[in-house]
Amino acid sequence: MAKLDPVKKSSPLLIAAAWIIVIVPTAWGLNYTVKNAMKLFSAPTPAAAAPAK
Repeated sequence: MAKLDPVKKSSPLLIAAAWIIVIVPTAWGLNYTVKNAMKLFSAPTPAAAAPAK
């Protein structure tokens, strides 16, 4: 009968790689969202007035 090891240790390098895989796209998406949201709160540029006829 095989003895089961109740405690398995994960590689710290594997854990770090998994976090990088999660954090990098999340940070990119958050950055993209914040940049686009700032357009809603910035003052609009004044439109060029049409010449009077």
